[in-house]
Amino acid sequence: MNDNTLQHQLEQLIAAFPGRVFLHAHNLTTGAQIVIDDDVASRCASEAKLFILLTYAEQVATGHLDSAHRVTLAAADQVPGSGVMRFATPGLQPTASFLAYLMMTVSDNTTTNMLLDVVGGPVAVQATVDRLGIPDTTIHNKIWQPGGGWIESSARGLARAAMVLDRPDQYSYPPAAAGICKTIMTHHYEDNGLARYLPWSPFAAEMIDGETDQQVIDNYAGMKLYTKAGYTLAYRGDVALCITPRSRYILGLKCRDIPGAKPLNAANPGFTFSAELGRLLYESWG
Repeated sequence: MNDNTLQHQLEQLIAAFPGRVFLHAHNLTTGAQIVIDDDVASRCASEAKLFILLTYAEQVATGHLDSAHRVTLAAADQVPGSGVMRFATPGLQPTASFLAYLMMTVSDNTTTNMLLDVVGGPVAVQATVDRLGIPDTTIHNKIWQPGGGWIESSARGLARAAMVLDRPDQYSYPPAAAGICKTIMTHHYEDNGLARYLPWSPFAAEMIDGETDQQVIDNYAGMKLYTKAGYTLAYRGDVALCITPRSRYILGLKCRDIPGAKPLNAANPGFTFSAELGRLLYESWG
């Protein structure tokens, strides 16, 4: 599929979508870009947890934070939404590393807030975002806090964060920190959206260990995908760095104003749009 065909099919996909689409997709190999209202900032969902991860990983890589540092869970830390730490008994002492894994793999909201405290709060993450030149992005608050807030960003802001993972030296970000981020993000469990049609699985290493069936290998290990999804009522967001044997590409996606859809249901039009976008980009760029 050439870029003209990709553009045409994407226009058809957007025309059939019942919400609004904000997109920044960039083929880092060919230079091709797709930009749709990518500078419009709005509230994010869990895809914005990548900004916290970037801050955590840099502090670990530079020796300012020990990944084995233990953090005591307090009842006040436990917030609603995705994750499992909300059900744990207060007093549990997970490591900072485990907080990061839970934040990015099962999108744990409680551990997100705990890790945000560990790295220095919204001010520290904002400083990282600003220094890296990530545009349109404001770190307001923890997640699920009275009065709301959380994080605002744009499609291009999300995409820039993915670019930092691929080209850390270009942004004066420690390569070791980018490696920490990617190691954690490899295990992101949500594969029913952007990754639905892609030859990738968070369980790829387990699936192909000792495997000789080429079809299994192709289905589960055809690409490297470093991604984070987010979804709330009427919203779906994605950030991703995609690496295939022939190309590398990034994307930031925000789907808003999705009518009457359960946010976690695979029938949600945002999930479907994300999956179809992932398929189109892979067929054209992958």
